[in-house]
Amino acid sequence: MLLPLTFDLDQSEKYVLSIRISPGGFMFSMSEPGNRKNYSLQDTEFLPGTSLMDNVKKLVFDLNYLTLQYKETNVIVVTPEYDLIPDTYFSKSEQNDVYKFVHNDQVGHIMHDFNKSQGNYTIYNVEKEMYEFLSRNLCNPQFYSHINLLIDYFDIQHKDDNETSKMYLYFHDKIMDVLCYEGTKLIHSMSYNDRSYLNQAYYVLKIWEMCKFNQLDGILYLGGEVDNSLILMFQKYIKTIERTGPFSEVYLWHEDAQKAPLDLLALSI
Repeated sequence: MLLPLTFDLDQSEKYVLSIRISPGGFMFSMSEPGNRKNYSLQDTEFLPGTSLMDNVKKLVFDLNYLTLQYKETNVIVVTPEYDLIPDTYFSKSEQNDVYKFVHNDQVGHIMHDFNKSQGNYTIYNVEKEMYEFLSRNLCNPQFYSHINLLIDYFDIQHKDDNETSKMYLYFHDKIMDVLCYEGTKLIHSMSYNDRSYLNQAYYVLKIWEMCKFNQLDGILYLGGEVDNSLILMFQKYIKTIERTGPFSEVYLWHEDAQKAPLDLLALSI
C-alpha cells in the first residue's frame, strides 16, 4: 500500500487520515483539506477465517506511517450491531446495559455517536482489544459508527426534501443498511447480514409496509453493489426507484474518491 508521491509524510499534520474497519477488510483514505485532487484510497480484504484483530495489528505495524500525527485521524467501525436512541432517553452511564439488553454478542467497548440533525445517539460495540490497540498506536483517533456517518450523508443530500417518504438501501461489506425517512425525519434504521436477495426483498418490503409508505409516492434509493435480481423484484412493487451515490462535486476530486464508500466520504464533506 504505497501512497502517491504527492503526499509528503514529513508534513503529515497537513493531511486527514480516515481508517475504515469492516468485518472482512481494512480501508483507509488520505486527503489534503483544500486540495481534493490530493486524495488516496487504499483497500485490502482479509482471508476468510483469519482474525480481524490479527489482521489489523499486522497492517498498522507494516504501514507505520498510519501512526504519524495527522490533522485528523478517524476510525470508522463498520458493524450491523447498533442501536439508535433519542437524545431524551440517552444516558451514557446506561449505554452498556441498553446494548446488552438488545444484543447477544459479547460486549467489548460500547461507544456512542451523536447525530445533531436527527437528535439521536448511535450506540455500537467495538472489540475491546481493537479499541485499546488503535487508541494506543494511532495519534488521537476519533471513532465513528458507519451508520451514523450514513445518516449524516443522507441528511445533507436531501435536507430540503420535507415531504417525501423515502427509503435508502446501501449495500457494502456483505451488509444491507436500511434507512427510512418521513420527510427529513429518520424513523427507522436497521442493517442486515443476509445476502440472499429474496430475504433482502422480504425485509425491505415488510419495513416499507410497516412504515406505511405509499407505493406510488414513496421513493426507494439504492446505493452500493446492488443485486440486479433485487432491483427487478422492487420494480414490481415500488413505482419510483433511484440510484444514490457520491455528491456531484466528488467527481471533481481525485478518481480514488469516486470509489470510496459513502460513510468514508461523509468525513470529507
